[in-house]
Amino acid sequence: MLATGGTATLVGCSTGGETEASTAESGGEAAGSTDGSLSVVVSSKGYTEQLNLGYIAYELLANNTGVSLVDETGFGGNAAHAEAYQAGDIHAYYDYMGSLWAAHPPKHDEADFATPDEQYEALKSEMESEHPIRILDRADWQNTWAVFIREDAIEGTSIETISDLAGYVNDGNYDIRPAFGDGFRTRSDGFDALLEYYGFEGEHVARWEAEQEFIEAASAQAAGTAVDEGYADLSFGYSTSAWLTTVEDIVYLDDDRNFWPFFHPVGVVHEDVATDAVVSALNKMPDAIPDAKTMQELNSHATEVGSQQAVVDHLTANGFI
Repeated sequence: MLATGGTATLVGCSTGGETEASTAESGGEAAGSTDGSLSVVVSSKGYTEQLNLGYIAYELLANNTGVSLVDETGFGGNAAHAEAYQAGDIHAYYDYMGSLWAAHPPKHDEADFATPDEQYEALKSEMESEHPIRILDRADWQNTWAVFIREDAIEGTSIETISDLAGYVNDGNYDIRPAFGDGFRTRSDGFDALLEYYGFEGEHVARWEAEQEFIEAASAQAAGTAVDEGYADLSFGYSTSAWLTTVEDIVYLDDDRNFWPFFHPVGVVHEDVATDAVVSALNKMPDAIPDAKTMQELNSHATEVGSQQAVVDHLTANGFI
């Protein structure tokens, strides 16, 4: 994910096999009664959160429709998915609004939307007119960069947003020590671009760095560890990363001017299989994963038991299957 002040560009275990999904009651109807002849290929990208979302799609379809399912989770990245749904080789998966807007034809260099609803409506209208797919409901949470800071570092200040932090530094306060992963400082959606976008003044940034000696760690997770252990005060990570659950006594600063575009997950389903039952099943995801914390916890559980088992555990415990 690469984004600069409203500009977005993106760079991006197949288990195989086919199973006959069970027919289940959904909303008072025999959800799979009209879908028995359908074969639905369920896909995802290859990293933990996407594998989890892929298995959410798989299990929701398996337990709420009568379709046959082919497991292609871990199928590939943005380009592979765009090509595959055009050809009808995949049928259902969850993607992110920012990824679809920036990396799928027609690709956009800018994502200048004031609200996630505004971006969602533009995305849905364009994608459905350009491709043989439907864009389903979006979740309320998103997987995008998050700025987190030790609670004790801002105690007694009024810092709640990135704009507040900019004002704090521009007023000559240099006591907060940042840390960031390797390469994050200079990338187009990274630390330097964020400072420029939010109006951190160059003179104060130079003095801030001279006093604090900013920490560049090997990875975002290593920078988070520096915050957790008290070597740094401020860092960055993807908002649903499992490792963020281990960083204690932090608060998140609001990206109040939307430096990063909106990366809320949405359902994507090929129009050839978009029956009422299939759409209804896939649209259960926003309720099944209601917030970023739930996604964090599911990602963490998946590292222990594997994605499919973690998803089954979560959906079963919360009454979705």
